[in-house]
Amino acid sequence: MILTKLKEYADTRMDLPPEMYGEGFVRWLIDIDSDGKLVGVISLGGDKDNKFGIRMVTPQVPPVGNGIKPRLLVDTGERVFGIPKAKSNPKRVAIYHQSFKDLANRCADETKEVSVIAISKFLQAWNPELDVLNLPSDFDPNHVVTFRCGEVIPSDAKSGLYEVEKFWSKNAISGSKDKNDSHDSPIMTCLVTGKSAPVAQRMPVPIKGIPGKRPELALVSANSKVFTSYGLENSLSSPISYRAGEYFAKALNSLIADERSRIYIGSTVYVYWTKEKIGFNPFSMLKQPKAEEVEALLKSPFTAQQASGLTNSKVNQFYALALTANNARAVVRDWLETTINNVQEHLQKWFRHQQIVDAYGASPRPLSICTLAASVYRDASKEMQPSAPTTLMRNALHGDRIPEDLLTKLVQRNRVEHEITYPRAVLLKLIFSSNSNREEMMTNMEQLNLNPCLEGNDRAAYFCGRLLAVLETIQRSAIGSIKAPLIDRYYGAASSTPAVAFPQLLRGARAHFSKLRKERVGTYKALEEQIEEITTNIHTFPKTLNLQQQGLFGLGYYHQRASDRASAKARSEAKKLEQATAS
Repeated sequence: MILTKLKEYADTRMDLPPEMYGEGFVRWLIDIDSDGKLVGVISLGGDKDNKFGIRMVTPQVPPVGNGIKPRLLVDTGERVFGIPKAKSNPKRVAIYHQSFKDLANRCADETKEVSVIAISKFLQAWNPELDVLNLPSDFDPNHVVTFRCGEVIPSDAKSGLYEVEKFWSKNAISGSKDKNDSHDSPIMTCLVTGKSAPVAQRMPVPIKGIPGKRPELALVSANSKVFTSYGLENSLSSPISYRAGEYFAKALNSLIADERSRIYIGSTVYVYWTKEKIGFNPFSMLKQPKAEEVEALLKSPFTAQQASGLTNSKVNQFYALALTANNARAVVRDWLETTINNVQEHLQKWFRHQQIVDAYGASPRPLSICTLAASVYRDASKEMQPSAPTTLMRNALHGDRIPEDLLTKLVQRNRVEHEITYPRAVLLKLIFSSNSNREEMMTNMEQLNLNPCLEGNDRAAYFCGRLLAVLETIQRSAIGSIKAPLIDRYYGAASSTPAVAFPQLLRGARAHFSKLRKERVGTYKALEEQIEEITTNIHTFPKTLNLQQQGLFGLGYYHQRASDRASAKARSEAKKLEQATAS
């Protein structure tokens, strides 16, 4: 299904180069006349901004293991001219060079193309040992070289030499086996198209842009006996025609290369596409959400037809794919197929569920998938697992419930850091809101809610979190900043075993209250009122709090701290205004 949809995208949404052609750099043009005589060697780059030359669409070689497979009319200088690099094996270079010449000769014989015949004549007359002196002093055998005859560059797809393109397509398919393959590509039913065609021993185009140690990966492969079945080796256990393999790979590479259609989160890359073009980009909102765009999304009662501008939005499908690397293979971590209508609906819910005052009591701001997923790790760049962002992506685009393991990570991170950051507060609210049995708990939780829709120990847990924040404020108000504040020593115990932690905390607060009563009466009265209001909602301190209740404890603590900061800021601004008015 995934490969079929990718090929469909390539067929309908992409302007693809000829079969078995692809984009690459070319550093040198060997300019020859119609008789194959050298006219000159033209540099196509070499400066800092153009180190490897210019981009051209030229013949590409399918993966062939350790075998020798030349490219048609374009390759490295080492293979084109038979000039070994410093550490190359001269005998092997000579074999490569001869293979390159043989291919050019066959192309000239079959196509009768004048420019290719000229290249064949040039190569037949070329002597690697003598003619190397005709090359520029800064020529590097590592650089990619091709030929120009008059105004024609036969290897460049822009030249439009159909017979040359046809020759290369046929040769690339029929000659793609390596020395370990015992037979040509068999005719089998392609799993992507459902039609009989020559199928690839190895996929003709590798996948690029997936985070990992290797720049190129295979999406379909089997290089060990344990992966084979019925004696079908390499990729034949999943038979795919060359054309289908080339098209789905080029579609995927294009999606990964375009920042509008992909998101990198840790070791995972996510791509999306649609059956038809749409008028908004869901990935841009998940990658870098802008407050004004999210606000417009939340206020809009649009239908999918209005948002996408399609005459019939119901037929427009939405696809999302998550990939990671595993050695030389690309691993599918997730696959989502839905409609634009559903994506828009769930994105609205996603951002609505995110809404909670920031750490200073200010208006909510939307957060990205990456920020939320990273919040539950100490060092997300090293520790983040694909499951965390994948879970959030499915919730944002499909409305799937966020599983408990993410809540576990979040609660543990709160306990380790003795703090509830804004991203983790948002994530807590998202996790609870994604569960239909918990969604009601989050009613009016976007701000400090003095009367949340909670009962029993859930309610007690939330108010215990608020109580810890007030006790922290009492300590700070009485003695100022200290090296080991109350929150560092007691957050873990208070959030898991309130009945053990809070009696001790309340006894310790008496001395601080006594000091405030003597030195700061106004602060003392305000804090005393807060303690009374909170404790009236805690009939008995729970002996233990479960995972859900520890999350609610964190929200209570976060809300109280945000409210206190907002109140302090308001008092400070009022005082400044009063002083300015008096002066």
